[in-house]
Order: sequence, then structure tokens, then C-alpha cells
Amino acid sequence: MTTTRTTTTNPLINIVLVFTVGLSALELSQLIFDPSNANSLTTLALDLVVKSMFRGMFLSATNIVSFMAVLVAWILSGMVAGIRAKNGFWGATAGFIGTLLGAGFLILLNPNSLADSAAMTQFGLGTVACTLAACVAAYATGSATKPPPVAVKSVKTRKAWARSKEKEVWTCNRCGNSIPPGAFTCPTCGEAVIE
Repeated sequence: MTTTRTTTTNPLINIVLVFTVGLSALELSQLIFDPSNANSLTTLALDLVVKSMFRGMFLSATNIVSFMAVLVAWILSGMVAGIRAKNGFWGATAGFIGTLLGAGFLILLNPNSLADSAAMTQFGLGTVACTLAACVAAYATGSATKPPPVAVKSVKTRKAWARSKEKEVWTCNRCGNSIPPGAFTCPTCGEAVIE
């Protein structure tokens, strides 16, 4: 009799990973996709960095390049969480919560920017798109990197196997042929010695 055991990682750490990797990759991806944001990164002006990250979360035609950069950043953060979780469901959960936390963090730093309903709608749509992208990326990478379950022999089987090594004669119940001490199956017919 065997039991299977799978290893899991701490979901809270995966959520923090999505949050930190996502926010860290936002400005870098914007720099690659939209070089007009280079000034905020090269001068290391934190308020400009946060504002450019916040502008990128809006799903609108005026800053679609910036939004695509933000989308890439959240996809990368979701992939990191999925790889670390090694489980599709927990990776997607971390991607979902981490992305929402990142969007909430950007709202806290820019509270007056969502005064009108149009801006709120655009930001909400952008957040939904980023969240879905992070979830899909985390689920895909988590499922792809999921390790096979580890078979663990039960203590009872191990003790019986150890006792069978002490026997001089071990006879198969099916074919009656002798089985060498310590064997799990009959070498003649393949019948399991210990079940």
C-alpha cells in the first residue's frame, strides 16, 4: 500500500510575490514599451514613477501602449507565482489577490485621480484585464511545473518487507514458485507478495 504526498508552498508568500514583482516590473516594462516614461525612471523621482504606473492601469485608447506594458508586468508576476506555487489553483489565487492588492496600492497613492466615473470605469476595466492575465499566467505555469506526486511506502508495508527478507522460503500464492527474500513480486508470474 502506498500513499502519495505533494509539496505546497505558502500562499501568502506567493501573493506578496505577485504584488512586489508586479509593481517592480511595471516601470521597467513601461520603459521598454513606452520610452516617454524614461525620465521618471532615470531621475528616480518616486512620485513620477508611481504616476506613470497608475496611468498604465487605465484601459483606454490614449495610453494603450502603457497599458500593454502594465499587462506584461502582471503576466510576468503571475508566472513567477505559478512557478513558485507549482499548483495551478494556488498560483491563480495568488495572481488574483496580488494584482488586486497592487491596483489598490496604486489607488491609495493617487486617491484624487478617480474622481469621475469614466476614469473609475477605465481603471476598473484595466484592473480586471490585468487580474485575468495574471491568473491565467499563474494557472498555466503552476500546472506546467506541478511535480509528480511522491510515492511513500507505508510503515506497515516496510515492516512486512523487512520481515520477508528474514524468511528463507517465500512461496507465491498464485503459482507456488519460490520467491527470493525481500522481493515485492513473484519473478515467475508477477503476483504481488505484499499488498
